[in-house]
Amino acid sequence: MANIIQRLWIVTELFPPDETSTSYILGEIANAMVRKYNVGVICGPEIYDKRKKLDANNKFKLHESIEVHRVLGADLDKNTTKGKALSFILMSRRMIALVRKYVCTGDKVLMVTNPAPMIPLMARLKKKRGFELNILVHDVFPENTRPAGLKLPMYSLLKHIFDRAYMKADQLIALGRDMANVLEQKIGKGGNPKITIIENWADIDNIKPQPFPKGRIVLEYAGNIGRVQGLDKVMDMLPEDVELHLYGTGAMEEKLKAREQKNVFFHGPYFRSQQNEVLAACDIALVTLQGGMYGLGVPSKTYNILASGRPILFFGPKDSEIDLLIREEGIGYCRWPEKWDRATLTEMGRKARALAVSKYSESVILDKFLKAI
Repeated sequence: MANIIQRLWIVTELFPPDETSTSYILGEIANAMVRKYNVGVICGPEIYDKRKKLDANNKFKLHESIEVHRVLGADLDKNTTKGKALSFILMSRRMIALVRKYVCTGDKVLMVTNPAPMIPLMARLKKKRGFELNILVHDVFPENTRPAGLKLPMYSLLKHIFDRAYMKADQLIALGRDMANVLEQKIGKGGNPKITIIENWADIDNIKPQPFPKGRIVLEYAGNIGRVQGLDKVMDMLPEDVELHLYGTGAMEEKLKAREQKNVFFHGPYFRSQQNEVLAACDIALVTLQGGMYGLGVPSKTYNILASGRPILFFGPKDSEIDLLIREEGIGYCRWPEKWDRATLTEMGRKARALAVSKYSESVILDKFLKAI
């Protein structure tokens, strides 16, 4: 470790001990990168949402050599459009100030696409400061606002600004094949950055297959109950003999609860340390994306579902990464099945777990990051 002098900065609003999936992913990437670099982190506050508690059973530990610089948070309701927009702007201003203070010519930077205004800010600073810019694309702004039903003023101008910012990066890391296609179109033929596909990973050590539940078939959704998940449409089509259990919270939670559907149950938020228990409480797990979300995001929850040995019911764009994965590997359905057969679900779950171990384990995916940066 003493001989490592090359500096790598990870720039992300979300970072442990916060427990969002982005925080967890960036924390583990930071720990892996100490094998090659002198790692520093510029990030937001310890908790993204002050209404949520920290998990006392969280086992994540950050490598002692990693230097962390945090900005103050904003006490805004991020479930509202106005609150989220103001938070994006405020956090970006605070974070770019720290980047200017600490990131030097010749350093490497790995940033994630949240908060979105950091992308053009970092691209502009890269030109002045002369650092290497790698962007881990978790979502594609402003294109992702349209499926969410958000109408941005000056959308075309914003898209032009962000397209040019992406073009100035050295490398764009996409989460799937569909996202890589979108990024290729975004930067055009004259685009400079290399595009690399690195998927999210499955926590195969802490999430293990458990016995399937007995009784009625249980369909489960665990994650953000937001605007782009289309859960209202799933509830509309839910067979009477199938239960839908939802774990998590989000902007659409109260609206869905107000429907008072008898075979739909809400369990609220859960800690990362409870994932093994939560994911085992179903026969098949639900993953959704709005129709317009092709290439704009890949649900990270998919990979821990694989680790749990559960098949997936996916509703989303055709030929998106998860649609391709399920159809190629035979680990679930991309439409409502004609019948619910537990023997078939069990076999699909077995294949899902084997796939998680062979292709999507943490060690396999982190090795891709170490080779790419």
